[in-house]
Order: sequence, then C-alpha cells, then structure tokens
Amino acid sequence: MRFVDEATITAKAGNGGHGCVSFRREKYIPRGGPNGGDGGDGGDVILRASPRLLTLYDFRMKRVYEAENGRPGQGSQMYGRAGQDLVIEVPVGTLVYEIIDPAAKDAAAKAEGGAKGAVPPQPRYVPDAPMAIEEDDAPDEEEAPEAADSDESDDAPRAWNPYARDVPKTLLADLSEPGQEYVVARGGRGGKGNEHFKSSTMRAPRFAQPGEGGEQRRLRLELKILADVGLVGLPNAGKSTFISAVSRARPKIAAYPFTTLVPNLGVVDDDIGRQLVIADIPGLVEGAHEGLGLGHTFLKHVERTRILVHLLAAEETVGDAPFAGFDLIDEELARFSPALAEKPQIRVINKIDTLTPDELAGLREAAESEGRSLRFISAMRGDGVDELMDEVWRLAKPLPSSESSDPEASETDTQADEARKP
Repeated sequence: MRFVDEATITAKAGNGGHGCVSFRREKYIPRGGPNGGDGGDGGDVILRASPRLLTLYDFRMKRVYEAENGRPGQGSQMYGRAGQDLVIEVPVGTLVYEIIDPAAKDAAAKAEGGAKGAVPPQPRYVPDAPMAIEEDDAPDEEEAPEAADSDESDDAPRAWNPYARDVPKTLLADLSEPGQEYVVARGGRGGKGNEHFKSSTMRAPRFAQPGEGGEQRRLRLELKILADVGLVGLPNAGKSTFISAVSRARPKIAAYPFTTLVPNLGVVDDDIGRQLVIADIPGLVEGAHEGLGLGHTFLKHVERTRILVHLLAAEETVGDAPFAGFDLIDEELARFSPALAEKPQIRVINKIDTLTPDELAGLREAAESEGRSLRFISAMRGDGVDELMDEVWRLAKPLPSSESSDPEASETDTQADEARKP
C-alpha cells in the first residue's frame, strides 16, 4: 500500500428530519387536535484516531463522506429516528484542517452586511419558531432560481482549487492519541411537529417545522507520523540501510540519491520488552525549509520524534570542510522549526567501510579537533551499529530511575507506545 500523508475530503452531516403535520382522527372524536411528531436529528461525522492505520491512502479513493439523515416525524406523536453517526478512522498523528473558500467567505460577509436592518420573513402564528413554515406559504420553486440569479454579479470570483497545498485553512484538531475523536460536522436538528404550535387561538395548526440542514465541511488531512527516532541526512546517506539493519523494515535500497521517496517505519525490540519506532525520512537538500525537494513534506514527519539520528555518508566528507553536510541539514531544520534544532541529536558518519584505515583515522582526528561528538559506523557491515543503538535507547527510551544507573533518567513518554497498541 502506498504511503499517503495528505488528503482532502468533504464531510457532510445528516439533515434533520421534518416535523409532521397530523391530526388525531378517531370515531366520536371529530376534532382530536394536532398530533404530529418531531423529526429525528441528523447524524454527526466523527474522526477517530486508530493505531491500525498508517497512511491516508484510503482517502484518495473516497473523498465524500455523508452521515445518515434523520427520519421525519409521524402521526400519533411518533418521533422520527435519529440519523446514525458516521465514524471515520484516521491514523494516529493526523492533523485536521478546515479548508476556507475565500470567495464563499466574502459572499457570506457581504450578504450579512446587506441584511442589516432588514426584518426576515416570519411564519404566521408562530413567533417563537422562526424556522416553521406553513403548507400554503412554501416558496415557489419556479421563482427561486430567478431570485438567485438577481443576486449574481458580473465580476464573479475566480474558481479556486481546494486540493492546492497553499489553500487557506484553519486547524481544527490534532488527533495524536489512539481513540481520540473530533466531531467535524454536526447533524441538523429535527423539526418540530404541529403539536408544538397549538394554542388557545390556533387549535389546528397546519404547518410544522422543517429539519435543519447538517453541517458540511471541506477538510484537509495531514499525517505526521509518530516515531521515537527520526533518521535525517542528505540523500544517499545510508538511512534505509541503517533502518533495515536494526529492524525488520525492508525499504528500497540502491546506490543513487532519493531512493527513498516516502517515510519508512521500523520497530526495534530490546531484551526487556521495550519497543522503539524509527522513521526513515527521505533525503533533505539545501532549501528544504522552503519546500525545495519536497522539504516541507518530509520535515513535518520529524516534528514529533524524540531524538534525531543525523547520518552523513563517508564520501560526503571529502574536502576542506568534511562535516559541512551536518551543518547544512542543521540549518534547514532550524529554519523550518526552531524546535527541531533543539531536539537531541546523534551525529553519525556512515559507510566507513568505503574508507581506508588512514582516511578513517584522519576523519576521527578532524572531528576531535573541531570538538564534534561523532559516531562512525558501517550500516552494511554492522560496524559500530550496536554501540550506536545503545545510545539511541538511552536518549529515546531511558529506563525509570529505579532501573537505570543514570540519575537524570526520567519516566518514558508513553505516547508512541500507545500508538503501537493493536
């Protein structure tokens, strides 16, 4: 299944059922009075975070989700059945945005401003029920289009693309916990039956209240994966080889840049039952903080990680500035989000199997002279990988103080652990 981390959908809540116009009719009771029941409420559209899902791929196949409408009321004071809620499961770590149509927003503001001081039409005999309509007062279907056409202006707004990346949007929810829910569209209320409108002056109301329309929202879903460790670095740094060496993940591996085009997840287990989720982030390039090379798409996935493992290939260390690759990626991280630059980071020189002993010794001396704390590994041969993973465990999943000799160790944050529970 393809990894998809962005999707645009439309959520439509159910409409409320109409109230019923009905009168009691029994033998020897010629004027039994109104007994129309209320309509049922429309169903809500609810998003629920599920650890079973790892991608938004399903939302590329289906983009419109509608909850059930409420049923209309019936005679004998029978209420309509409420519409069933629609629960949509999304991966843990999904951000939910509402897409804002600038043209619709401006039109609504203009209509609201033009209606100031105007008295909206009210149904006869029902001053406390503004939505009530009378059977004889229903709008003429042939006149409605003409009224709509009269409001149109010649300079209509240009069409907009709701699937564009830069579309205006507002954050509604961050579903970062398993089972967390958010109601994105609420169902309309059911209308009242005519029994509610009887009075001393109106014994037989021949009208009822229509059901309210359900909310409709266009949503942008963006997935930020939950992982303990994020692997970052320039393209072809050996990140995929490393994650395949320490976990059961089997990403595509080849000797050319940008082999990895989507994030890969790997799970590492230790002897005491702990688990570590590692995210292999596609290679970053200069200008990634501005979106170059799909930088925004990749960088957002490391925002939730606890630590970063920064890999640099040995062939990138040739020249007068052997560690410039580290500085380049660090600058991109800081420009994208200052919080990323403050995350604990382990810097690693990978592919030392391609170096001669003298070249490796010179690289170690250069790192020491610059005061850099680096680890040297060969993910392909396994050299130094175990020692690196020991440090990763210590930083990402420190043992409780009662089990660890490190006095500064703290309780483990359980957010990523909960995300992995079935």
